[in-house]
Amino acid sequence: MQPESFAPAPGIRCLCLRDGRFKTARVTAALLLPLREETAAGYAILPFLLRRGCAAYPDFTALNRRLNRLYGARVTADVRRVGEAQALVLSLSCIDDRYALEGEKVAEECARLLSSMLFEPALENGRFRAADVEREKRCLKELIEAEIDEKRWYARHRAEQEMCAGEPYAVNRYGTVEQVERLTAESVTAFWRRALAEAVVQVTVQGGGDGRPVAEAIGSRFASLPERCPAHLEVRHVPAKRQPAEREEIMPVNQSKLVLGFRAEAVEPEGDVAAMRLFNALWGGTPHSLLFRHVRERLSLCYYCAASYDRLKGVVLVDSGVQADKAEEARREILRQLEAVRQGNFTDEDLEAARRSLTNQIDSVGDLQSTLDNWYMGQAALPGLTAPEEAAASVAAVTRERVCAAAAGVRLDAVYLLKAEDGEEEAGENG
Repeated sequence: MQPESFAPAPGIRCLCLRDGRFKTARVTAALLLPLREETAAGYAILPFLLRRGCAAYPDFTALNRRLNRLYGARVTADVRRVGEAQALVLSLSCIDDRYALEGEKVAEECARLLSSMLFEPALENGRFRAADVEREKRCLKELIEAEIDEKRWYARHRAEQEMCAGEPYAVNRYGTVEQVERLTAESVTAFWRRALAEAVVQVTVQGGGDGRPVAEAIGSRFASLPERCPAHLEVRHVPAKRQPAEREEIMPVNQSKLVLGFRAEAVEPEGDVAAMRLFNALWGGTPHSLLFRHVRERLSLCYYCAASYDRLKGVVLVDSGVQADKAEEARREILRQLEAVRQGNFTDEDLEAARRSLTNQIDSVGDLQSTLDNWYMGQAALPGLTAPEEAAASVAAVTRERVCAAAAGVRLDAVYLLKAEDGEEEAGENG
């Protein structure tokens, strides 16, 4: 279902998805800003600070009382990477208006509350309260450290850094621990004002009723800001290096991690993204994929092996858990399976199994309001919108020849090996 879309002002897009299947409504404001090393931490802390309350409800106790009066509404905050943009996300979920006991406009009330949290946060002497900033700094540092401790994610990010050195894509969406430590109440307040003025904004409203008044309650606030000058969000598409970058790192882990980074020619909005998605599913994106069946099952070269594709940036990562002495053999087999797809050496059954798996994944996007939110957030910087149903239909029409052509446009750009220290490696899927 194509959402109703309107733009109150340049750099602001409001989406209304009317769907009576859910008993809840969801209102989301996503502020997208260029992902830069010098601003990542300052922007990343904002959604978590803003969710603490607003001038009318200045602490968790007062805010929770208000949320309880809104039939137990719930506020969530997140920071995401969308292409080479940093998305600051604030969402409110509440009971759908159809189920309100007295016919209240609950979604509109939640939109007004969300607007207050964005534009009228709990400030003290014109700045965020120092105690709140310090609490959220600790939480943000814990998020960064948790990602470092999760070695599969860590290896993927290090591979991206090797591939995209000097590109915004290599920047951690949360910033670094050192950058977080340098934040002050004054600097965070400046980041907040700058975000309101420069963000590309997408407001998404989901529910069983007319979402336009709900979206306008937030979108009009942004449109009325006299200092608004939305940033230009662009994604650099860089060809693969003539010689892939290679990096090996040794750490005390139970299992070595091998990540191969590729550049793909097919990117949004003009590339054959549907064919590239199907190629990725066939090659390494599903439990039936060639990488899973050959690299993991037939040859036992790794504990897991999976491929992912970023259609905005054109980055494909194949990450695997390996024993260090099998890493080179696993690398050769991954590349061998890529060449097999390029040459069309796969069966029609392989292709159709990948197609069914991929279309099922796309069809399931609409099963949750949160996943549908994320679907359209990924298109916030694109000129048009593609509904899940349209994407599934595009995948259904992809031919074998288009899959082979997509594979031909995939080139190895970086190889990263996180290697266990001597004597530390153990069999298993964790570590």
